[in-house]
Amino acid sequence: EPAQVPVIVKELESNQAVAATLLTPLISVEAATIDERRSLLHARLAMVSRDKSLVEPLLEELLTNRIPYIGPIREQLRPYAGELTERLRAILRDNQADSNRRFRAATALADFIPESESASWTDTDLQFVAGQLLLENSEFQPLLREMLRPISKKLLPNLEAIFGDAKSTDTQRLSAANAFADFAASDIAKLSELLLVSNPEQYSVLYPLVAASPAPSTVEEFRKIAAALPPSELGSVERISYGQRRANSAVTLLRLGEQEKVLPVFDMTDDPEALTQFIFRCRDRGVRVEALLDCLRIVSASPMDRHPHNARYALLLALGEYTLSEIPESRRETLLKQLTETYRNDPSSGVHGATGWLLRQWGQADVVREVDQTPVPYTTDREWFTLAITVTPTALPKPKEKPAEEKGDKESQAEPSAEGDGTKKAEVEDVKPEPLPQKTFYYTFVVFPTGESVIGSVSDEPYRDKRENGELRHSVTLTRPFALLDREITMEELIAFDPAYANYVNRHAAKPLDGGIFADWYDSVSFCRWLGQQSGMLETDQSYSDPDSLDEDEYPQEPSPSANWAPRNWPLHLGKLGFRLPTESEWEVANRSGMRTAYGIGSDLGVLGRFGWFQSQIRPPRELRPGVRGLFDMHGNVYEWTHDWYRPYPETSVVDPMVSEGGLARVLRGGSSGLSAAYGRTAYRRTVDPTTRANDCGFRIALSPTVRSLEADQGDK
Repeated sequence: EPAQVPVIVKELESNQAVAATLLTPLISVEAATIDERRSLLHARLAMVSRDKSLVEPLLEELLTNRIPYIGPIREQLRPYAGELTERLRAILRDNQADSNRRFRAATALADFIPESESASWTDTDLQFVAGQLLLENSEFQPLLREMLRPISKKLLPNLEAIFGDAKSTDTQRLSAANAFADFAASDIAKLSELLLVSNPEQYSVLYPLVAASPAPSTVEEFRKIAAALPPSELGSVERISYGQRRANSAVTLLRLGEQEKVLPVFDMTDDPEALTQFIFRCRDRGVRVEALLDCLRIVSASPMDRHPHNARYALLLALGEYTLSEIPESRRETLLKQLTETYRNDPSSGVHGATGWLLRQWGQADVVREVDQTPVPYTTDREWFTLAITVTPTALPKPKEKPAEEKGDKESQAEPSAEGDGTKKAEVEDVKPEPLPQKTFYYTFVVFPTGESVIGSVSDEPYRDKRENGELRHSVTLTRPFALLDREITMEELIAFDPAYANYVNRHAAKPLDGGIFADWYDSVSFCRWLGQQSGMLETDQSYSDPDSLDEDEYPQEPSPSANWAPRNWPLHLGKLGFRLPTESEWEVANRSGMRTAYGIGSDLGVLGRFGWFQSQIRPPRELRPGVRGLFDMHGNVYEWTHDWYRPYPETSVVDPMVSEGGLARVLRGGSSGLSAAYGRTAYRRTVDPTTRANDCGFRIALSPTVRSLEADQGDK
């Protein structure tokens, strides 16, 4: 074995007469087989100290033989280092040479170049050596690191660059972590710094070294990083890595048992990146679920002004990365009771949404259903409320049987469009439809207060719309509170409204509970009016006027018959109680909830798939995680109609913006499951004709949570 060669060589050197007798015949024989070549190599190693002619063939062996032989060959060539150094350096720097030969030359130079001449290593040399080391078979890397130890400190900067480079392979990054664990095991400050940019595999290598001697200064540095909000001037892309560093600091503090010091990571102004990153970095970096439960206990027992709802929201979603069976049995029953109570009564919409999602993840569907199907009235001290509306589904009229002589080509009537091509059901004879069983639908709304918000994208946001003022960042002031449904309207609800939608199930949507699709803008508005009627709402409370009550000269009908002759500029009364589509500004205000990032949960596409469906199929609402305010599927799944016609954004701040007339296309928001995430950015505005029916277009409804005076309503636009 190569490791035994140096020992045997030393023994032979102590008895040169025996060595010469045994080894000289081996050197003179031309080796053919593997065993013969190995014997020849061993003989040369034993005799090179007395026979300089063997230096040349041994140098070639060093450059080409198996890695375990590099050390023994290098040791035997050390007496000739002075005359070999320049040749080896030339091989190292020959960019046309085989990379393996160059790297093996470097391993010899690491031993041959004295420390006093260490400056002769160039940055290019070191960059190549560090990169090549990490490409070698992981089995041999410990041996290679030992050979390169004389220049290890010089290699660390290049190893660090590879360690944190997202373009490096996972194998390279893990190898870099192992190199640091070897070359810099005592440099806790440097290892702590690397933990901030570690992926899970790297983290598992370095954390034990840091945890073995966590100096107070180290813990304090982690605390500062976790608590430091991003500078306002930091760019959109840089904010992602900044948030990841904060999250890794918090995770490390949690593993070190410093729960109180973790909590500032949940603080934010207009950037939730660190909070979101924390959610998905606990489990895969070794945080025990008990530590999260302890954090949740701390924040739940603290005053809200000290630990606001977003801390509980994040901890609840982080718990969802663990299974219920991983919760200690001694804490499981009490925890489920607490979560049920939280879901039923907590005033925070974000905590309400996160708790419901967690309970569903843990198989508590009956508990969730009981809460979801309990009406909760609107009050100003709760951010959410639930309505129960019992509807009588619309039934298709049953055509009369025609006399035989009238049958034939006259029977081409009455089938609803199945492809959403703009056609509606043809006229049928006035036959009373058979009544269908009633259904009760439950609607949980999230309330948003009045106030000023900023919408539109920041100038350096990737994939930003280049249309003039298409996403111009500007201030909007909403003078009325509004409530937005926490989910999208489903196919089941659309079928109850209009049975023609049943034609789309199984063809475009997998099941009725999926997000509703093929609804054009006019059907979306008509659904709002229908739902109000089903709830027993007075006509005077409807947000959208009865088309028959409108002056046709003032409100001309939509020319396309697909709109059932609804007014093209259907007026919206914002101050009334009825159901409606959100205005475009309301939709973005709700999604952003004060955030400047590309998505409501940050800007990292790596975690976006945990919150929204992209490049997949239409799914039922509430399967993925809610945003910070408890809204589900605001990114992906189906595009959502807003009330507004498209118009470039103004360059000044505006109050209660709404574009109800004069447009060519209405605005949809949120992206869809059939497209990439870029189309689901919070600021992205899709514009289409309002009669468009597509397999990725749906909606969610809004309403005003309070009823204002109906006199001279300023919301008529």
